[in-house]
Amino acid sequence: MLAGAGLGCPGLLAQVLVSKYCDHLPLYRQEQIFRRRHQVYLPRQTLARWVALAAEWLQPIYEHIRTGVLADGYVQVDETPVNYLEPGHGRARQGYLWTGSRPGGDVFYRWETSRATACLDHLVPGNFRGTLQCDGYAAYRALANGRRGAIELAGCWAHVRRKFYEALEAAPRTAGWIVRQIQHLYRIEATLREHRAGPRLRAAVRAHQSRPIVARLERVLLRLKTSGRHLPQSLLGGAIDRKSTRLNSS
Repeated sequence: MLAGAGLGCPGLLAQVLVSKYCDHLPLYRQEQIFRRRHQVYLPRQTLARWVALAAEWLQPIYEHIRTGVLADGYVQVDETPVNYLEPGHGRARQGYLWTGSRPGGDVFYRWETSRATACLDHLVPGNFRGTLQCDGYAAYRALANGRRGAIELAGCWAHVRRKFYEALEAAPRTAGWIVRQIQHLYRIEATLREHRAGPRLRAAVRAHQSRPIVARLERVLLRLKTSGRHLPQSLLGGAIDRKSTRLNSS
């Protein structure tokens, strides 16, 4: 059985990285595979050092992808909670994997141990000007307010629809009507994709067909919010409150 030491060749490093991040094989499993199948002893500590070294080597490529995504001035941002281990705490802690993507383009990630607004300053540089597509989390609004007009927020219809879909059973008539209007918007976009519409045609169709639907939704949601018929604690009231607040602040 060979002892693991030194620096792995490029092919071996690529194998370790692909196995860990694409095939979801943790390093301790890879250590077992190398030992049992190939009679090669590569301790986890060695594999971990190799992964850290490879990440440092790949940093220029990461920066190239990140700057390319941000260069177009339209970025989709979201954050996902991920449990992680930190010595001395006795249990898993919760961190966040922040994501920045360009529609139809590349994606970059950034790890943070919190969900604070300050994390967005690391993700979206101070010189960024453009549109940030996101959900209704307050940190995004705080970032836009702090940038004094440099950032415009664009909501996500999937997040809006999800809240009203959850309220269907409690308020089938009202929530169903709203979900149906969003479905109309989805159908318009599906038709544009089917016909491979270019930017000018998309803009024209959205102005002619989608804008009246959005305006109708805005009127109804604001009317429902001011009527006081649906408590904010209810599923429908919570969905209305979130969406109408975004309409008022946009």
